Amino acid sequence: MEIIFLIVLFLIIGGYFIYPIFIWILSLFFEKKYFLNTTNKPSISIIISAYNEEVVIEDTIRNFINLGYPLEKMEIIIGSDCSTDRTNEIIKNLENEYKGIVKAVVFENRRGKSAVLNDLVKIAKNEILIFSDANTMYQKNALDEIVKFYDDPKVGGVCGRLLLLDNEEAIKVGNQEKKYWDIESWIKNNEGNLGILIGANGGIYSVRKEYFVPIPNDKLITDDLFISLKILSFKKDFVYEKKAVAIEYTAPSLDIEYKRKVRICSSNLNTLKYLYELLSPKYGIIAPAFFFHKIIRWISPILLLILFISNLFIYDKNLFYTIFFLSQLFFYFLSLIGWAFNKMGINITFFNLPFFFVLTNFAFMHGFVKLVAGINAGYWQSTTRVRFKQN
Repeated sequence: MEIIFLIVLFLIIGGYFIYPIFIWILSLFFEKKYFLNTTNKPSISIIISAYNEEVVIEDTIRNFINLGYPLEKMEIIIGSDCSTDRTNEIIKNLENEYKGIVKAVVFENRRGKSAVLNDLVKIAKNEILIFSDANTMYQKNALDEIVKFYDDPKVGGVCGRLLLLDNEEAIKVGNQEKKYWDIESWIKNNEGNLGILIGANGGIYSVRKEYFVPIPNDKLITDDLFISLKILSFKKDFVYEKKAVAIEYTAPSLDIEYKRKVRICSSNLNTLKYLYELLSPKYGIIAPAFFFHKIIRWISPILLLILFISNLFIYDKNLFYTIFFLSQLFFYFLSLIGWAFNKMGINITFFNLPFFFVLTNFAFMHGFVKLVAGINAGYWQSTTRVRFKQN
């Protein structure tokens, strides 16, 4: 039992603490340099899959139009996955308004995001594909900062920096996703400096069309993870440009955030079936990066459960095991207080952070159970959208 405890403890500490520090130090000494062409503006195809996005889709499309990128070198392809609100009407109107730039594709049968993206890529005329979400707003120079890398043949994909903003509802319910995401973005930046970004930000990333691999759509798949890691499997670099900024709002309620994480865990584990080859030593640093950055996080609820149970059996063996067991109890007690305060509408970060960590792992466990039980929707459900405030 002691051996099990120590192995699991190493895996958890490795995933959450050692790996982020290790990849940061590595990026300080071995950051890759790329040939950047800041004047060239290659032709790009912006790809968006939409389902019932009437609240945000028009603002998103007009945002791309107004970024200042040459419109004669841009096409925006929006696929509506059998939307039942006004999405179809809105994108058709935009297609008529911006002829030759905006292309609206309305699918009559609901098939899921992966199938839609596959079809939109087939339609795309240009070799640089920009993938965005229907609720993502790019800042002025974001596209320029992304495409400047593509004169370097080593680069297969470029990811931008996604900033999460807390809307009023998210602040009220104590959603801590923004704090988690800030740390995650720091890790992504360090990986990108080495050309080994382990998973792109779904709202702002790009790839060369020649390296796009059709996304499996028989199960729920994390499309951005699949697309970006397949680039690494071709031995091409996937970089991160923090100056290419896009903005999204966090989920307006913890219930929505919980359901999103359940779905993400199931889809991530499904995606692993198509990416496990990257764990091979032949991919060098990519293998441990993938393992400690992603896989450890996905199975962390199981690891935490094993850690607690094994510690319970040996807590009286010496002082370290006793203190560690009491520390676990204290941490979960703090999360329980955080849950109680959340129900009362009281938000204190000291209690919210443990609560959000435990909530996230409950969601991941829920997603794992659904996956094992075969209870998975065949398509992606977007979270409740919040329209950006106009200045």
